Amino acid sequence: MAAMSGDRPMVIFVSDIHLTDALHGAAVPRAATFRRFWTRIQASRGHRPAHLCFVGDLFDIVRSPSWFDGAYRPYHDPGPQVAAEVERITDAILAREAPFFEAIRTRVEGGELEVHYCLGNHDRLLRHSAGARRKVWKALTGRDEDVEFPNEHVFPDHGVLAYHGNVADDINYHPDGAGTIGDAIGSELIVRFPRAVRLMTGEQYEDLDDVDDVRPVYAVPAWVRQLGVLKPQLLRPVHRTWVELIESFFSRPFVKQWMREKHTRFGLDTGKKLRLMLELSTRRIMVKGSDKRLTEIYKVMQHAFDGKMARLGVELVEERKGLRYVVNGHSHFASMVPLGNVGGRPSVYFNTGTWRSVHQIGHGIGGRPTFLPYDAMSYLVFFPDGDELGRDYEWWTGAMVSAGAAAHPDQ
Repeated sequence: MAAMSGDRPMVIFVSDIHLTDALHGAAVPRAATFRRFWTRIQASRGHRPAHLCFVGDLFDIVRSPSWFDGAYRPYHDPGPQVAAEVERITDAILAREAPFFEAIRTRVEGGELEVHYCLGNHDRLLRHSAGARRKVWKALTGRDEDVEFPNEHVFPDHGVLAYHGNVADDINYHPDGAGTIGDAIGSELIVRFPRAVRLMTGEQYEDLDDVDDVRPVYAVPAWVRQLGVLKPQLLRPVHRTWVELIESFFSRPFVKQWMREKHTRFGLDTGKKLRLMLELSTRRIMVKGSDKRLTEIYKVMQHAFDGKMARLGVELVEERKGLRYVVNGHSHFASMVPLGNVGGRPSVYFNTGTWRSVHQIGHGIGGRPTFLPYDAMSYLVFFPDGDELGRDYEWWTGAMVSAGAAAHPDQ
């Protein structure tokens, strides 16, 4: 006898929550976000089971300031010392976000929820620490057991392939799972920047921590430049700090090696684009011409990035029979893109966005970059065949903009 739809699971996808051990979090605590989320899921779930798949970057191990307490960095080759640091950072995140994990674990232990985990680029180092994975799994499920976290999950009953999406991003992907230039940017530029400015000025300036929320990551130079416009007293220290960090960044052996590997004699390769963007950002902050050039580079890179992720989805649907849907995270911007038809039914690429604060770049008046800060929450739900409302899937995305939020001026 065929199972009723109420006996088969609904599958939910979320990504890019980026829990950290020290950096500031979202305006809404993650435990409160989960409670809001679960209220909506419970209303749709009825008596059927629910499966929740984290599509990468639940943890942000790369951007932990703890790396600067020792000699190793997240982009270094994995070994016992790196694994030990990963476990220490994981312990701190689990303690800091205990209410969030308790909220999930309570649903799992109550039989309402089952959890799946895909690795992303910011939590890829969990691959190299069995102890950290075991602790994460216990926090999520209550089960104290060894577990592997794969790069992807397939849900054949729903025709879904889920993976983080960084595979389409030259900055944040290595085919062998090694460190990336994105790890170096996150560690040596983004995490270092607020620390270095505070050291230079002797002031805290809480807004400096917002650099970690800027998306896409290649918009960070524009955000840094605009910070000097917003806070004139920071104009010189911000500019000086950023110039020094960029010079130090390009002098690092890991970065030099990556640039050599990406070099092509003709054309604008990824390394040349990165160097051009960062070097433009070190020019005088008030030079409008440089901002316009930066804006054009951002547009080119963003269109190329979005297109690559969707095009890869097309290739995978064509190669791997039985799939209709490809689900990614990584970019922090939720999207839904039709890919065509499979067996007479629509095939779709989804990006699951994020559950964190975002400072989103826009291309503002006069061609200069502008930013809007907000708290995002997006998720995707697939229903089993025979759903009582006839639903195949629901894709939800929202943003909360606080009363104090303001876009950067375009002067």
